[in-house]
Amino acid sequence: MSPSPKGKDIIVIVSVLVGVATLSTALRVVARIKRQTGFGVDDYLCFVSILLMIGMLVELILWCGIGGNGYHVSDLDPQTLVLFYQIFLSNQFTYFALTPAIKISIICFFRRLFTTKPFLRFTFYLSTLIALWSTGIFLACAFQCRPLSKFWDPNIEGQCFNGMTFIIVNQAFNVIMDFVILAAPVPMIWSLHRSWQDKLALNAVFALGGFVCFASIYRIVVLFHIDQADETYTIYEATLWTHIEPSVGLVVSCLPIIRGMFPRFMLGSQKKHTGSTPPHSSTGPTVPGGTYTDPSDTKKLLYKDDRVRGRMWNRNSALELKDITVRTDIEVAVG
Repeated sequence: MSPSPKGKDIIVIVSVLVGVATLSTALRVVARIKRQTGFGVDDYLCFVSILLMIGMLVELILWCGIGGNGYHVSDLDPQTLVLFYQIFLSNQFTYFALTPAIKISIICFFRRLFTTKPFLRFTFYLSTLIALWSTGIFLACAFQCRPLSKFWDPNIEGQCFNGMTFIIVNQAFNVIMDFVILAAPVPMIWSLHRSWQDKLALNAVFALGGFVCFASIYRIVVLFHIDQADETYTIYEATLWTHIEPSVGLVVSCLPIIRGMFPRFMLGSQKKHTGSTPPHSSTGPTVPGGTYTDPSDTKKLLYKDDRVRGRMWNRNSALELKDITVRTDIEVAVG
């Protein structure tokens, strides 16, 4: 069986998305190596995510090629229907592992940027909640039918709970977590000792994740469009957005790191300085007509050694010098 016209379209779209995500991950690696910042938990979770995403693409190709995804159920033979539900189940397991990996990767990246204790505590609890919830959903998927083979073979004795219900509940949780993750760094960014233009630009980088929130919400909508009587045909949109959501999420998680490879697009703190403030002065906030660069420059905040990134500072702090003695010995010889 060859893929249906819908199946061919979705394979092309998802292949492009996975290709972009793979390229973003590769550029992330190059950026880390080039800037010598080292790899962290966020990077390793990103690598796991791209492998799972490629796995989902393989499942999709099989789902459309031999599983009948995109065809009306009346056009499929019993063996193809078995393959449809087997691949569908496999796709669920992969998705339930992929989405928390991306979310926790983003949170771990924030933790490398902002190291204040309240923020670290909050993000630890948030990561733990996502990990525990995802473990529960993964187990629920494994035990949604007893025996599990009843999921793809209705003739087997056993029972199943409504799988679509727990998928929708999980997606609602994903939407909430996406908004929480999106909002988490905003107070930290606006409390930085930077000009409002720099703060706005930083927020814009993270706000790209807003599309992930939209994708999560829209995926809930299309889940309600699935008709159980013709599931193989009406699942098309849900299948598409199931792949769009994590692909875009992974790309967005890589953008702040990749951005460090292009210094010409840095924020205003690296623009040409005017006025009396020296280029490397850190005496105060940006004033009209000029900017300044300090040791906590946004470029360093985002892309330099993680040991110094994300440190908050006190505006009124000053360098205090104590116990400094200056001694000058002059010897005069009279001939």
